[in-house]
Amino acid sequence: MQKAIEAISAEIIVVDNNSSDGSQEMLKEKFGEQIILIENTDNPGFSKANNQGIRIAKGRYVLLLNPDTLVGEETFTKCLTFMDAHPKAGALGIKMIDGRGDFLPESKRALPTPKVSFYKIFGLASLFPNSKRFGKYHLSYLDKEANHEIEILSGAYMWMRKSALDEIGYLDETFFMYGEDIDLSYRFILAGYQNYYFSDSQIIHYKGESTKKGSLNYVRVFYQAMIIFAKKHFGGNRKRLFIGSIRLAVYFRALIAILNRLLTRLGFPLIEGILIYGAMFGIQAYWQYYVKYIEGGTYPLEFKLVYMPLYALIFVLLLWITGAYKKPFRLRPLITAPVLGFITIATGTYMFSGIRNFSRAIVGLSAIFTMIISIANRGIINRRANGSFFFTEPSRKRVVIVGSPESVKRVASLLLGKLAYPVEIVGAIYRNQTDVHAHQADLSVLGHWGQLDQILRLYRIEEVIYDNGSLPTQDILQQLSRLSKPELSYKIVPPNADFVIGPQTILTTQHDGPIWFNLQQVGHKRRKRLFDLIGASVLLLSFPFLFLFYQKAGSAFGKLLRVLAHQQHLVGYIQPENSELPLLKPGLLNMHHRTKMTDIGVPIRALDRFYAQTYSWPLDLEILLKGWRRIAE
Repeated sequence: MQKAIEAISAEIIVVDNNSSDGSQEMLKEKFGEQIILIENTDNPGFSKANNQGIRIAKGRYVLLLNPDTLVGEETFTKCLTFMDAHPKAGALGIKMIDGRGDFLPESKRALPTPKVSFYKIFGLASLFPNSKRFGKYHLSYLDKEANHEIEILSGAYMWMRKSALDEIGYLDETFFMYGEDIDLSYRFILAGYQNYYFSDSQIIHYKGESTKKGSLNYVRVFYQAMIIFAKKHFGGNRKRLFIGSIRLAVYFRALIAILNRLLTRLGFPLIEGILIYGAMFGIQAYWQYYVKYIEGGTYPLEFKLVYMPLYALIFVLLLWITGAYKKPFRLRPLITAPVLGFITIATGTYMFSGIRNFSRAIVGLSAIFTMIISIANRGIINRRANGSFFFTEPSRKRVVIVGSPESVKRVASLLLGKLAYPVEIVGAIYRNQTDVHAHQADLSVLGHWGQLDQILRLYRIEEVIYDNGSLPTQDILQQLSRLSKPELSYKIVPPNADFVIGPQTILTTQHDGPIWFNLQQVGHKRRKRLFDLIGASVLLLSFPFLFLFYQKAGSAFGKLLRVLAHQQHLVGYIQPENSELPLLKPGLLNMHHRTKMTDIGVPIRALDRFYAQTYSWPLDLEILLKGWRRIAE
């Protein structure tokens, strides 16, 4: 932004809504008197915070700009020229792209009347984007590369004439989040001003960094804001129709979100469960006719209709617990889960005489076929996704750094040094062809700026990191917009900065802010408790076979019972009394058992913090598989 205001007279006002990540200290340290910082002691909401800045602004124009944006050097100058040339313009929005170079449709919108909202809510706008009737919500029938007079602007970038703003009033503070930009845009039109979509410049908006826009909470909050808007601006039947359609939309979108979540999470396991059951059915048919009942007879119907589906469910559940459905796919869970399934089912059939006669050979063969089916399924998915059937360990992301020879070295040193960013730096791309010739002996030089597209394909690059200190922001924006590859992500290193910004990511060396722990989340707490119940049950059921392997069998049995009673965890901290971490009951195992070493030269606090931050089912399972013999220690 500082480069963008060099050619104009401007002031930067930052309103901080009680950040807890060290933002205020960072702004004071890096920018000092170059900015005006308003430090709120709470979060009063988007509208109220922006109004605080607007009230003290001195310029002829006011720009509302989200913190997750990047503007070009010429952006403000071009906007200023356009607004000066259009005295009836009240506000101006701009062409926005996301961190992958894709155009953001909310750059231009129409007033969300009941009819327009209906087309958007029920998908007609997506089905017919070029229709002037159905595509009006995002004005998708208008050329995004041309300037247009529109109705609604995005609050992420809203350039407004201060005199017009003083006339119509500032943001309505009834709106806490969402809807305030729609309300303000509409009030400009009601006052006789014009709103414009400006395509002659563009910005990056790292959309969705602070909000999960597919979540039910977002749906509820956003449509509640729409109801506030309707009550304020619509009357009579129009208002009732709008509010009714909004409430219908909430239920509709909630239902779609729930179904989509269920299909996403359960679709693959359900299909795999059916395939496993089918394989098991074929195995029992073969075993019945050619091994068990050669001279006549058959397995009971309850075996086929009750126990076999239950066995298939156990196999699928263990695949899920071991992380077999988590990408990138790994081979270990596909072997571990069938083996655990066989042990669990075989132990259960041994303990319950009613099903003892159902052949364990069928269970053993089913475990083998479960392994084959699960490996084949993921191999097919891998083949379709990246052209390779084979499983590989998760690899480091392949990146290239774009900049000058000096800046590329600085960025590479930053990534591999202070940031410890786990990537494979494939090489460097220089801005000028002369730099490429001057450093052609350097094996890390891949080419120049104009060859980026070919280099990305040739080396199968997954991420591009731009040095903004040596490259104009406007050039970066144009290249992102031109490339726009969904499989790529792009990150930017600001001038003289020791951090990297990108989609859903800010890599920084500043660690003074609060740390977010997986073990703080309710979902992870529930999964940990379920893991304790299943893990302890499997070990107890297997105890008749495994007691010889325990160092202290009696003590191990008693501790497993304590886990079932929720008095202990299977896996916990090395030092459970650490008050800085989420609370956990004492664990039978810990991160030391993952390495099979009690002294690895790493501070215990760091190991416990790593466990709390990165907790997952597969991590607990890995620790349990490596340390189960030592649970009595």
